[in-house]
Amino acid sequence: MKTRKLVLGVVGLLVLVLSACANPSSSSTATLAPMWVNQFNQALADPNLSDFERQVLSDYKITDAEYQEAKDRFVTCMTDKGWTVTYSNDGGYSTVPALGTTHTDPGASILDGYACSIGTTNWIEPIYLGIRNNPQGITREQQIRTCYEQHNVPDGAGLSDDEFAHLVDDVNYHASTPEGILCYQDPTGSLGYTIEQAEQMDAATRSRVSVGPDGVSTVAVSTPRPTETRHS
Repeated sequence: MKTRKLVLGVVGLLVLVLSACANPSSSSTATLAPMWVNQFNQALADPNLSDFERQVLSDYKITDAEYQEAKDRFVTCMTDKGWTVTYSNDGGYSTVPALGTTHTDPGASILDGYACSIGTTNWIEPIYLGIRNNPQGITREQQIRTCYEQHNVPDGAGLSDDEFAHLVDDVNYHASTPEGILCYQDPTGSLGYTIEQAEQMDAATRSRVSVGPDGVSTVAVSTPRPTETRHS
């Protein structure tokens, strides 16, 4: 009987430990918007999450040092594949073939970039940048709409929230005014874009990855939607 009680006690302890690991504490998520709690939950449920990513994400916060380490790991991987990577302030990056390499197709960096993001920046980067730029967890569509209203952009006026989201998420959509284009590219102003920069991006980088005439592949990082599973 004592043995049975001991076994039951051990089992009960294991259940408590596993439950604690599977569910975030209220203190770890108290200051997070529901959107970002959901993003952490999605990441931690990914069966392919690396040990490094799990260590960073398990406390439901990402420090500057942890984000930098994720980028360093990504850059090291790309360097090993023969690419020189330059990061921009908004989290995007550019690549050029490293000296002495035999890369002839700049587009090859896209596939290598995706491969190197797995286990390094794939989950960490969009969550880190998203919380930095949008701590309230407002969807990108809501941010754009608010910016449109503040700058008298007529696009989507009178539409429901769902209809407006469908409008601006259409790959063929282009804002009708210069101010609208800036709102679309930088709805909160956190990236510091000018209208001229936004117009260039609207014309050249509507897709996530583009290869410029100089052979440089540019990858733009966007804030994840609340319900999407984000992969770089």
